[in-house]
Amino acid sequence: MFAVCKITCRGQMTLAEIEYIADSWQDRCEKLTTIVDMQTSIAKVGMDLTSVMQIIVKHCLVLVQCDGAAIEFKEGNAMVYRATSGVAEPFLGHSIPIDNSLSGFCLQTGKVQLCNDVTVNRRANQAACAEIGVASMLLIPLHHHDNTVGVLKVFSHAKPHFTSRDTAALKLVSEQLAATLYYCHRFVADNLVYQATHDSMTNLLNRSAFMEQLNREYSLCKSYPGRKFGVFIIDMNGLKAVNDELGHRVGDSMLSELARRLLKAFRPTDKVARIGGDEFGVLMSNIHMKML
Repeated sequence: MFAVCKITCRGQMTLAEIEYIADSWQDRCEKLTTIVDMQTSIAKVGMDLTSVMQIIVKHCLVLVQCDGAAIEFKEGNAMVYRATSGVAEPFLGHSIPIDNSLSGFCLQTGKVQLCNDVTVNRRANQAACAEIGVASMLLIPLHHHDNTVGVLKVFSHAKPHFTSRDTAALKLVSEQLAATLYYCHRFVADNLVYQATHDSMTNLLNRSAFMEQLNREYSLCKSYPGRKFGVFIIDMNGLKAVNDELGHRVGDSMLSELARRLLKAFRPTDKVARIGGDEFGVLMSNIHMKML
């Protein structure tokens, strides 16, 4: 509003100035609409951290017009992608050493990192950027109990792409996520890493953790040619009909019961996960042909 008054006082505005003001207000209105829509979606899922993170990264694509978004958590000495969207979606569960990434630097300093050309930033992991196709990125630290526990990161194929307006918008988003982290920690007994890697209904691994385990097993098999693994994708038929006729509470009970039966059916070392609404995955590592 101040900018409009300031220009009006001169008594005359150029067409370029009018267009700038119009574009500026339109951009702000669009960003505000996206944030309100995001908060509405978050309110519907409550304290399900995995769902909240996925909602946030999907809305970031629209909010800052980027090509990809990710939420990374510090786990041991690595930054792990626990929610992804856009070009980053195939890299769910991917990990990068803290000491060899801009995300790690953002985590360690607790400060926003705006990188409009990854090729000239010595802290950016060049191999990871090339694999995803990142030319520029913006990173916002995620704070929880006065500690920086993770990073909200957005990518673009273009350089430069991100602005101070994008930084301000993502800071609002990070505050929303920080509030979710706080309430999850306060009201849910499990720690944040557990919540970020497990499905809240069935307590099985979630899609992010399953993909991480799958990538790890694949890497092991490449290193040891004789090692083999198996993957089961299991779909529960008729769940929608149950939800429609008997209610979601009955449907949820069926999902939980199937989860318990799957855990009993497979070995303790196998990884059982809920990877979608009615879809489950099982990773059997280090198997022998006679087991098939």
